[in-house]
Amino acid sequence: MTAGAGSGHRSGDEAGAGSGHRSGDDSRGVGDAAGARGRRPYLGAIGAAVASAAGCLGFARGDASKDPPADPDDGDGPSGDGPDGPGDGSDDEDLGTRHGIEFDRVLDAVDDLGLDPTGSAPANDRLEDALTEGTLVRFPEGEYRFLGEVVVSADRVGVFGDGDVRFLPPVGYTRPLFDSDSVPDDVLIENVDVDVSADDTTTGIRLECRNRFHIQDVEFLGRGTSESPAGTPSAFVLAIDNEDGRGVLRNAVAKKGSRIDGYKRGNGRIGVWVGWSNKGTVRIEGCDLREFGNNGVYGSRTPGNVEIVDCYFLNNNAASARIAGEGSYVEDCTVEIDLDRYTGGAVDTSTEFNTRAIVVEQGVQRAGAPPLPAGAEIRGCTLRARSSPRSQAVVEQSPVARSLVVRDTEIRCDIDGTPAVRRGPVGSLPYRPDRREPPPPHWTELRNVTVGGNAAGGVAVDLRFAPESAVIDCDIRCRGEGRDGVFFDHSPRSEVSGGEIRTDGHPIVVDVDLTTPPDEHVVCLGVDTVLERFGDAGLGVELTSDVPLLRALAQSAGTERVCLGLDAVPSLPDAGSVSSSLRISVDALEGDVPFGRVLDRP
Repeated sequence: MTAGAGSGHRSGDEAGAGSGHRSGDDSRGVGDAAGARGRRPYLGAIGAAVASAAGCLGFARGDASKDPPADPDDGDGPSGDGPDGPGDGSDDEDLGTRHGIEFDRVLDAVDDLGLDPTGSAPANDRLEDALTEGTLVRFPEGEYRFLGEVVVSADRVGVFGDGDVRFLPPVGYTRPLFDSDSVPDDVLIENVDVDVSADDTTTGIRLECRNRFHIQDVEFLGRGTSESPAGTPSAFVLAIDNEDGRGVLRNAVAKKGSRIDGYKRGNGRIGVWVGWSNKGTVRIEGCDLREFGNNGVYGSRTPGNVEIVDCYFLNNNAASARIAGEGSYVEDCTVEIDLDRYTGGAVDTSTEFNTRAIVVEQGVQRAGAPPLPAGAEIRGCTLRARSSPRSQAVVEQSPVARSLVVRDTEIRCDIDGTPAVRRGPVGSLPYRPDRREPPPPHWTELRNVTVGGNAAGGVAVDLRFAPESAVIDCDIRCRGEGRDGVFFDHSPRSEVSGGEIRTDGHPIVVDVDLTTPPDEHVVCLGVDTVLERFGDAGLGVELTSDVPLLRALAQSAGTERVCLGLDAVPSLPDAGSVSSSLRISVDALEGDVPFGRVLDRP
């Protein structure tokens, strides 16, 4: 054991085609320190206590008339840590309750169930029979062989590995190892390794509960690959039925998840899939997920919430983390894209290949269902895109996304032409035209975001059809040749305020729709914003006086910004003769006067 931490869909905006779902390297690289926590931080302290409880039927529960102890995962802290610190789920001294799940008895897998810790005899039948209501099965150190899936159907059941415990599926197996049935509740899986190192062998854990599950310290050993035409099972498929329920996946590790080029038309292996059956909250915390072919965490097709906290991701195709709207966020995570560090050999990037750090989307939903609420957030993250043959963006706000806030985040992009943040044009996806355009809002807000790197060409922040967007107190430095800073394309009522934008290209580019009403600003600039073009001392012309159609809109007393608007609604030329928009750059601010250029459209 190492220390370390569906729905089908096709789209040209995905991993070269689409996205969908069908249901190690032991060294940590640069940035790993910000990722998953170490596994088993507390096993030594509790192992003896668990062993002493094993085999005792009628396990002590205390006064049944009292409420059970509080679940540390429901704590008030930002990471939901309990009073004993991160990862400590021992609520009672007798360990009758773990992570808020209360057990009646603990059975020893070897002494009580007669399972073979050498891996010679299968464990399925006796284990499945033992997992009756209120039972926790403790596995002593060893290897345990399985012939197929273990079905979990009772409430308050769990498996717990005491020491180095390894589960072995059969060679060539491509089904779940644990699978829930009849929607049980209060299920625990903790401290086990799942070995998928055999050829054409992969498996996972599929768990849907009514109110709560807790999965912790589970590591997949080997690379989960399969040539099965039915697809490759995901490492975790998770759901909570009730809106107020909460399931936790903590300290899960898969350092060779599958193959990064194994998208398989949406049937490739996913690290964590949270789909339409989830109505509650799934929290993914302290995990280390690498080299999956079909998203590290795919949590954007769910009416429930997905919280991704304190995780490390490396080289996942389609996206490392994928979320939807309100109640879902990525926080304090490190995501890296660097194919020079890929451990799976030669990669086919000709089709279905697109490495993005984080994707937000929510416009695709079931027919007749209400729209998912807007409000996705990315906060406190470190995102690094160093090398990839195709990366559409580091942060991609899909054409089927609503609003997005990115704050207190550092983004580095060294891949030429790749935006650090991109808002895809709403309605631009060719598939499912009846649902391809999400309801507003469609804005993007960047607040206290640092953008750097050596990428040349393109633009760092690319916002298209995103009215009322904002770039506030951000530090954007683009030294790559010909790279622009912020692009607002048909995004009126947007603003840039505070911070610094220094570029080899243009700090700000605005594509103005000439049908914008004259009393509506096309962009507002905070007068304290620093704009600079490296190596270009020319300021251009005063945009508010020397460019036809543009003017400075009157500002109310006390405001510290200048807003550009159209001088009048012009008579548009015949279609096809001249563009119906005006593209300008803002290259400098002198007091409250913006200087820039009228640009030729590509």
